[in-house]
Amino acid sequence: MFQFIESICCLNRELRNIDLHQERFERTRADVFPNAPFMSLIEAIQIPDELSNDKYKVRVIYGKEIESIEFIPYEIKEINTIQLHKIGNEITYEFKYADRWFFDEYIKETGCDDLVLVRANYITDAIYSNLIFFNGIEWHTPTTSLLQGTMRESLLREGKILEKNIKTRDLKNYYSFKRINSMMNFDEAQTFDIQVLLDSL
Repeated sequence: MFQFIESICCLNRELRNIDLHQERFERTRADVFPNAPFMSLIEAIQIPDELSNDKYKVRVIYGKEIESIEFIPYEIKEINTIQLHKIGNEITYEFKYADRWFFDEYIKETGCDDLVLVRANYITDAIYSNLIFFNGIEWHTPTTSLLQGTMRESLLREGKILEKNIKTRDLKNYYSFKRINSMMNFDEAQTFDIQVLLDSL
């Protein structure tokens, strides 16, 4: 049976974007387990009394039912090496699976800290993050993302980023890019010069 994961940011003892995690949680369970009863993440996640105000990753593993909930101290790691990496059309990531072995294999193959995945010349995502690109005026996120993350969705709804089809040939039109996910919002995310990707074309 498949296992799925929600990685939720807990900062200052508050769950970030919990409504968006609930939406994805419900979509996944409705598609894979259509007869599963409704479950509320915010009711299931009990924040321990002794938890500090620091940042934690709340790791929720679930299938038809919630199987485990962990609070893991979290610090954003600085990325020193990142490059483009082509993937096949067979790679799909509609649901957030707990086992993402194919991503780990890509990292082992290249030896990079992270990769920008390219499918049929379209930019998709980084390994564990969505991407946003700055053209000097606007921030764009690829329409062709493999997984529509909660931070990406939050920024789209707020109007801070726009969806665009971005091919490798379009990268020259941007100045910089960031990796975003549930644990890294817009302000927390590391900024990269677009040249690091142009150099790997």
